[in-house]
Amino acid sequence: MNPAAEALTRAGLIGAVSGLRSQWGMAAVAWSGRPVGASWPVRSWPARPWVRGAMLVSAAGEFVADKSPGVPSRLTPGGLVPRLVLGAVSGTALSRRSQGSASPVAAACAGAVAAGAFACAGAGWRRVAGARTGDAVAAAVEDVLALALAWVACSSAGVRPPCRRTGHPSHSPKSAGTGPSGADRAPDGPEV
Repeated sequence: MNPAAEALTRAGLIGAVSGLRSQWGMAAVAWSGRPVGASWPVRSWPARPWVRGAMLVSAAGEFVADKSPGVPSRLTPGGLVPRLVLGAVSGTALSRRSQGSASPVAAACAGAVAAGAFACAGAGWRRVAGARTGDAVAAAVEDVLALALAWVACSSAGVRPPCRRTGHPSHSPKSAGTGPSGADRAPDGPEV
């Protein structure tokens, strides 16, 4: 797949997560990124510890609040607008981590459109399935789908940049079998 198309696909998938559970898309982006350090530049602001903590708290709060009967519809302006914004932001942030990043505007649009579509689909699912199985079961199925989409969007070798530690024995393909007596070294471990 074309790297830019893959980045847009990932932006759309994480936007879909935000459409189902508004806070979960950004939480997935924050927790799947590498912590900020010398080898990972400022572009990874979602991986900062305070952002990770805030995203975890907000995602857990939404998980609990979603099961409450008094929560307004996600299709009201107060429920839909944050989903669209968080879909755009999480889509852009995840796209920037991809090896062939797409245009930030295109990634934001993909995330926002997917968030809107999945917000409507999720509301329809809860209305139909909730009437048949009960709202708690319908909500649990939606939770599982959101987690699966977040995992697919964030987990792949193509999402994280390659290791920049050149010359390190465990990162060099020609270093295998070159240790003492032909023994290989496990990465950062004892000789085998």
